Amino acid sequence: MLELEILGSNATAPTKEGPASCYLLRTETGVLLVDAGPGSLAAYCARHELSELRGIVVTHLHADHSLDLMAWAYRWTFPEELPSIPLFFPEGEAERLAAFDAVFGIPTLPTMNRPIAQSFEARPMTRDGVTVYEVDGLVFRSFAAHHSVPSAALRFEAPDGRVLAFSSDTGLCEPLVEAARDADLFVCEATYLEADEQALHGHGHLTARMAGEVAASANARHLVLTHFADPADWEEGRRRAAEVFDGRLDVAVPGSRF
Repeated sequence: MLELEILGSNATAPTKEGPASCYLLRTETGVLLVDAGPGSLAAYCARHELSELRGIVVTHLHADHSLDLMAWAYRWTFPEELPSIPLFFPEGEAERLAAFDAVFGIPTLPTMNRPIAQSFEARPMTRDGVTVYEVDGLVFRSFAAHHSVPSAALRFEAPDGRVLAFSSDTGLCEPLVEAARDADLFVCEATYLEADEQALHGHGHLTARMAGEVAASANARHLVLTHFADPADWEEGRRRAAEVFDGRLDVAVPGSRF
């Protein structure tokens, strides 16, 4: 059994619709957090016990996907220390991850000198689409998305063979299509309805229609659109993606489960 729960799907900061990017995968024995955007810790604690969490995977280190890592680390070390869990992040970003501790570590508290280093077992992901990672019986691979910082599209494989893919933040690129190939569920960013060349191919993002095109090219069965710049675009984004993708189509509304 593998279940996806949408904790947050906003592209910037928390809004009345919910937190920024954060998703939960439920396995047979616990849950895995994918991305730790602002508001993720509060959203998680409102529904789940900390003891359920088996690990965190961060697709990239932009704030809307990773800013709550320090909130998680603070909670993991105070008021009591909790057992460390794996934290997966794109290879090459160890220095930027360590900068969290350099800014927010508390020298006068031994358990919080380096909260992230003390809370998590840092595991860089090679974005080659080949190397297999495992957490709590769930295996996944990391692909090189096209974005302004190292960004990892993810492909999770459940024990029954079903596939759940995440685009991360990305522009169009072949590794993205490979990550989503024949996926049973593909969670894909749809930041814009319309955008210029720099936003899409320079910085690296997708429109809702482009997300539909990627899902169709990959032969994904179910597309969930996420990471809208404006939640008011949800329904229009769904309509535009449906013009080019004829499978099941949903929007990543916080609180929904698939």
